[in-house]
Parts: sequence; C-alpha cells; structure tokens
Amino acid sequence: MEEKFIKKSLRKQQRAHHRLLKDMNIKCCNNPTKYLMICNAGLITGLKRETLQNITNSTVSKYDIIMPPNKSYCFIKFYSVEDAECTYKKIHGHVKINGLDTPLYATFTESVPDVDDQSSHELPPGLRLIENIITEEEENHLLSTIDWTNEESVSYDLKHRKVKHFGYEFQYNSNEVNPDIPITPIPEEYQFLQMLFKQYHNVSYEYDQLTINHYLPGQGIPPHVDTHSVFEDSILSLSLGSACIMDFKRDDEKVNILLPPRSLLIMSGEARYAWSHGICPRHNDIVKSTDGTTTQPRGTRVSFTFRKVRRGDCLCAFPQYCNIKRKSPTTLIDDKIATGLEFSYVHNVYENISNHFNETRHKQWPNVLKFLQSLNPGDILLDVGCGNGKYLHEQHNIFKVGCDRSQNLMKICYKKKFEVFLSDCLYLPYRDNSIDAAISIAVIHHLSTHERRKQAIAELARLLRPNGKCLIYVWAKEQEKDSTQTAYLKYNTSKKDNTPSCVQKLTEYGVILPVHENRTKFMSTDMLVPWKRKEGGNFLRYYHVFEEGELPQLCSQIPMVKIEHVYYDEGNWCVILQKE
Repeated sequence: MEEKFIKKSLRKQQRAHHRLLKDMNIKCCNNPTKYLMICNAGLITGLKRETLQNITNSTVSKYDIIMPPNKSYCFIKFYSVEDAECTYKKIHGHVKINGLDTPLYATFTESVPDVDDQSSHELPPGLRLIENIITEEEENHLLSTIDWTNEESVSYDLKHRKVKHFGYEFQYNSNEVNPDIPITPIPEEYQFLQMLFKQYHNVSYEYDQLTINHYLPGQGIPPHVDTHSVFEDSILSLSLGSACIMDFKRDDEKVNILLPPRSLLIMSGEARYAWSHGICPRHNDIVKSTDGTTTQPRGTRVSFTFRKVRRGDCLCAFPQYCNIKRKSPTTLIDDKIATGLEFSYVHNVYENISNHFNETRHKQWPNVLKFLQSLNPGDILLDVGCGNGKYLHEQHNIFKVGCDRSQNLMKICYKKKFEVFLSDCLYLPYRDNSIDAAISIAVIHHLSTHERRKQAIAELARLLRPNGKCLIYVWAKEQEKDSTQTAYLKYNTSKKDNTPSCVQKLTEYGVILPVHENRTKFMSTDMLVPWKRKEGGNFLRYYHVFEEGELPQLCSQIPMVKIEHVYYDEGNWCVILQKE
C-alpha cells in the first residue's frame, strides 16, 4: 500500500511540474540516470541547500546540487548512475524534512540545468549598503527601547505590520505627512544615530521624521516609491533583528538586495526617486552561500527609517515618477497626440501579442452570450474589435461579421474561416442603418480622449437599423463591488492587500501616465497596463477605466439611441443601447 501511495503521489508531482520543466528543456526518465530531481521541494518551498547536502552526504560524497530560483523543485547531479540510484532509493518516499507534510519524492531526468541563478546584484545608482554600522550591543539597546505591547503608541492602520512614528506621522491613505502638525519628536536616545549617519552620508539637514516598522516572519511591505514632494532626497533605513531581501525595480530592471542585521541602507538620487522598493511577504529568502543558492529563514525584523520632511516644491530630475510633476503633464492629450498614443500603446501592442492573446482568450462571457442568444434568426451582427473572433463562432442562426484594427488578429480570424475585415472602430465602412445588432467588448476603453470614445459609440449607433441593439463593455475602475472582489483582484498571488505601486512613465508624446500593477486596484482612470508574454517581453497597453455612471452619461450624448439597460459584470461597466 505504501509503494502504491508513493507512486500515485509521484505521478501528481510530475504532472504538476511538467509545464515548469518544459521551459528548461528537462525531461523525466523511467530508467536510472546520473541526474535526480527532487520533485516537491526547492528554494520556493524553503528547502535549504545544507539540508539536502546532509541527506545526500550519508549516501555519496561527490555530487553537485542545482537549485533553480523561484522553483519548487531542485536537482542533484551525480558522477555515476550507481550513486544516483542509491540516493534515489534512500530519498524517494522515505525522507521527511521540516515544513513538508509529505516525504521527498524524486525522479530521474535526462539532464539538469547548467547553472544556478546568475542575476546581477549591481546596486541602482544612488543606493548604498553599509554593513555592521552599529554593534550588537547598540542593536540590542535600540530594540529594548521599543514597547510593542503599548497599543496607544502603535499604529494599526496597516494589516501586515506594527509601526510607530516620531516627528511627523506618515499618513498611509495619502502617502504624505502634514508638516504643520508635528507629533512626539525623535527620542534623544536615538540621536547618536544621526551623528553616525553623517560619517557615511553627510547632508546639510537633521532627519526629523522616523518610522519604526515591526515585521514578523512572513510579513512585508508593498513596492512603492516614497512620495517626492513630502521628503528630501536622502532616506536612510537601519535594519535590526532578522535579515531580509528588499526588492528594487525600475521598468524591466530588478535588483534583490539582502539587508543584514545592523546594516544601513541609504537611498538617494535615482534609487530614491525612480526605483520602487518593497519586501515580499514570505517566511524564507533566497540568498547566495559559498556553495551556491540556498534559503534563509526570516525572523522578527525591526527597521528604523529616517527622513527629512520637505517644505516647498520637489526639485527632482525624475518627472515621470514625481507626484507633483505628474499632476501637471507637459501636454494635454489632443487628437493628434491621441492618435500616436493609441498607435504605440494599443495598436502596435496587439500586433505583437496577437498569438499569446489568441492562446489566452477563448471563453465567451455569459452575459455577452446571453445578448447574442436574444437576437432574431437571420439578424446581422457586427463585432467591432473582435480580436481573435471568440464571439464569431456558434449562434448559427444569425449572420456574424467581425472587424479589428490588428492585422495579425485578422489573420488568426481568417484561418478560423470567420467573416472579418480590417477597420478602425472610429470609421466603420458600413452604410447607415445596415446592421441589426452590434457588440463592442473591451474596445472603447483603449481610446484616450472623451471625444474619441464618444465618436466610437456614435459609429455603432449610425450603423444600427431602427430598433437595432448594441452591447458595449468597458473596464470598470471599481474592481470591488458590494464588498466583493472581482476575479481580477482575487487572482492576485503576490499582494494580499491589492495595494498598487506608483511608478509613472513619461511617454514619447509628452504625456505622463501611471503604470498599473496587475491584479491590484485601479488608482487612476488613465493608465498603462502591462501585458506579459510567456515567451518574454512585456508591453504596456493604454486604458481609460470607466467610473460608475460615466458610460451611460457618455451614451446619453449620442442622438437616435436610448439606454435600455446598464449593469456591472465582473469588473466591467456594460450598457445595452437601442436605436429609436
């Protein structure tokens, strides 16, 4: 029975990892080889290299361990098939490690990955890490000065950690402080730190705001850029207690930095103004050891973050990330700019992602299907922005035609034998009163001005015959409705509080737009949303997300149509129009 259970569990593990192994060109084998894969434990599960070494050392002495980053499996490379087979018999289904409910399961593979993670650890410009800036005695003294049991002095505004403020209170709802309302000043017993900081980073001011964060294992902080206008250039963070990894990101660049206890992190210049920083909520960090990559458990960590409150305008050289400068973009979006913006961040994007789009867009939305089923036999339906044509199949009792601005998506539709043509939604090549019904699903929110969105709806109305109907779907800014999260937020696997970062992009058209973080709440109505392809390469798509009431208000400006129905459907605002 035990052997049967082991084989069944192994099959499940192999199926679960089959897709993960494909991108590494690794194949499993039924016969023994020199290569062994541990199917259910790796860096992402918290397996330490030392743990696997201790297990393997009892069987053989010469081998190599390969632990791919961010994977739930790892590999052992032996120098003979006999050693691999001997270790397999010892490990497979018999060895249980801490933190894992089931024993380790192993299988033979044809090969192993060549190397561990070789990612760059070059620091962003303006970032410095100074280790052992204080002694262990000073660290213990600082930790002893904080009473986390005194609820009156601890802020519970944050779900994932305790925090204390001195000098000025940081307001997390606005990411600002009120310089006119000081609170308890920074304690005198912390003043020795100010003198110590000047030895390594001498500035003309004294830090007057201190935030002390208390992190339990598994807690973190969302990626963010500290508000430009609120604080001066330099931000200093002293780590006490446990070490942890802090993640820095700017556009497609990522750097992970280990912050040891008693180390001082100095953020200034580009690192302070243009790179987001955050701590992923997890119990273990992936770190480099002398033998290679391994995991390091987190303990309780306390950070002292010192800032200087700014008075006056921000003078930074990074307007695309600045909360002051991005409020007043250098250029408003007019029709000429809108044309270029939509070409670069809509049309060109869909040309590049067409194949991936086709692979991931198959299921028809139930309420759209319900609208199609309500049409009369013989009706002519036009799908404006039909994409890969997922609404052009089935419903054989009506005549369906699709159009889209993407040439590559139209080629995909041609291969599926759909009736489609290439067209811009602003200028549809059909005569007036010629279509019985039309749908526009997730299209109009890609238009970057009010007038262009209005024109697209007017085009749909123009084509409809009297009493003809049109269904329009646009993305809703409100992704939480009646205290219920949409699937868009529920599928968030990295940010439990759905808090977005605040990275801004200055486009080549002089317009500054926030770059939305996928699976988080929408903080702006106009933004760039990333599309991540499985084969690599990220693209930014322009979106105007509609606020409640905005879509029917826009439709009410179109003559000859009346609003029959307005509803909310899984993160979309929807309207059914009827031509009078």
